[in-house]
Amino acid sequence: MADFCLECSINTFGKDFKDLANITSQKDWDKGLAQVVICEGCGAIQVDPDGNCVSSNCMESTQSKSR
Repeated sequence: MADFCLECSINTFGKDFKDLANITSQKDWDKGLAQVVICEGCGAIQVDPDGNCVSSNCMESTQSKSR
């Protein structure tokens, strides 16, 4: 199954399907830890508890740099 971070899900499908939400627990996030996952749009990234890409190589970051 293909999984998408929040931003890629919205960009691809028009809504967030929460594919990568809750992969990182709030407890770990509060300690400064994030799980490494594979987003079909971004590649290997880290996500917060809501499924937002927090890595420097996120598609959102890449798009922002090109603007």
